[in-house]
Amino acid sequence: MEFEEFEVHLSATRAKRAGLSSPEGIDVFESRVASEAELLEVEESLRMQLPSEYREFMKRHGGGMFLFLDLLPVVAPDAQEDDLRRVNAAEFKDGSFVAVAPVGTGDWWGFAVHEGRCANQVDFWDHEDGQVQFAATRFLEFLAREGLRVRR
Repeated sequence: MEFEEFEVHLSATRAKRAGLSSPEGIDVFESRVASEAELLEVEESLRMQLPSEYREFMKRHGGGMFLFLDLLPVVAPDAQEDDLRRVNAAEFKDGSFVAVAPVGTGDWWGFAVHEGRCANQVDFWDHEDGQVQFAATRFLEFLAREGLRVRR
C-alpha cells in the first residue's frame, strides 16, 4: 500500500467518524507529528535507522491515538509519558527490536533491527518468550489493518 491509497482509507474513516462522538477528552487521532530533527535525534540515540515509510507517517500524521492503535510518539510532550526513545531504551536495550505500538498485553508491535537498520515489515514481539512474529509486510498496511480496521 502506498501513501495515496492509505490517505484514501484514512479520509474515508475520518468521514465515517465525523458524526460520531468520542468519550470526553479522548481524541481518536492525536497527531503528535515528529520533525526530521526529532527523528534523527531518536535514531542517533537508539543507534539505528527507522524505516522510511514509518518516518514519513510520523512526519505527516504522528504518534498518539490512531483510532484502534496507540502509536508511541517520537517525542512525548511530557517527560512522564512513553515515547519512542524512552520505551526502547528501557525495554529493548540490546537494540534488536524497536517497539512502536503497545498491544496492550505487555507485547509490542514494531520492527526487527539488523545491523542498525529496521526492517520494513512490522513484527509482533511477545513479552512472555521474547519471540518475534510477522505481523505485516509494511507499516502502512499494518496501520490500515490494525488502526483503521480496513479489511482487504
